[in-house]
Amino acid sequence: MGNDPIPIGCSAIKPIERHGMEALSWFLYDRNTGAIMGRTPLSWLLITIFYIVYYAFLAGFWALMLIAFFQFIDDKEPRWQQEQSRIGRSPALGVRPGQSWDYIDSSMIIFNKETDKDVKYKVPGYTGWVSRTNKFLEEYKKSSPPNAVDCNDGANTDPQTEDQHNKFCKFSLSNLGACSGSDANYGYDQGEPCILLKLNRIYGLIPEYYRSGEEIPKEDEAPQALKDRIDAATNKDQVWVSCRGENAADEESMGEITYFPSDAAFPGYYFPYLNQPDYQSPVVAVKFKGTKVGQFIHVECRAWAGNINYDKRDRAGIAHFELMVHDADTAKNVVM
Repeated sequence: MGNDPIPIGCSAIKPIERHGMEALSWFLYDRNTGAIMGRTPLSWLLITIFYIVYYAFLAGFWALMLIAFFQFIDDKEPRWQQEQSRIGRSPALGVRPGQSWDYIDSSMIIFNKETDKDVKYKVPGYTGWVSRTNKFLEEYKKSSPPNAVDCNDGANTDPQTEDQHNKFCKFSLSNLGACSGSDANYGYDQGEPCILLKLNRIYGLIPEYYRSGEEIPKEDEAPQALKDRIDAATNKDQVWVSCRGENAADEESMGEITYFPSDAAFPGYYFPYLNQPDYQSPVVAVKFKGTKVGQFIHVECRAWAGNINYDKRDRAGIAHFELMVHDADTAKNVVM
């Protein structure tokens, strides 16, 4: 072992160890090399220039792409519409009032008709549903925007037709009858709730109207009451609405349904939607009467037009929700 050759060039200089404030002060400024925070002033200058140039080119490229992108964007209408778009041309029905944020993923409308208070872990009172209904109808209660036309139930659509991209037929809350707000609680305190339906907006959609009950394809299994309503209606150019219990037990427990307006339809003079400023979607109100207390009811409402498809899985052309009306006796046995 003592005869092993000694390697050349293996000597090392032990660096000076500094601790605490001394180490920090030498990091901030090295008196031997003139480095500031590990870099000399020249090094800091070069790296600063590099990043200025790099981010300038990056910002310029981003701005160029954004300018190119906006060349294909129209402020008023989408480039791809209806069949050419991902949305398609079959609008779903929207249900109002919506849920609170705590239950946003639920489609259940459940309340205790005998109390307006919410108690944790108990069936909620009706106040939340009433307040959310009021919130939805606020825009209809405001003074009419200047581009809203009083179409007088379709008798005066000329101003709207002449300038469809700016004017629209205003929707009057009086069309909703007992669900217009004349009853401050919208029937919830009586166990007769008003559920509001609206068609989701699709740009440029002009419905293909069923003008008689016989025009509806037999395979769609339209209710006879709907066909009779279509045949009796004066205005045939409407998107019709019908609601039913999904199962026989639901039909038995649902009670009587009353629609407002009585045609239970969205009149054609509200279409097409063309992104008009302050546009108001038409609404159909469905009032449930005699609903069996404590019974969980599955309800399906459907919009009827030739070019509105029905797809239960994708919720095309329909709205599905569950309705459960409680009183004090049935509510005390439920834990939320």
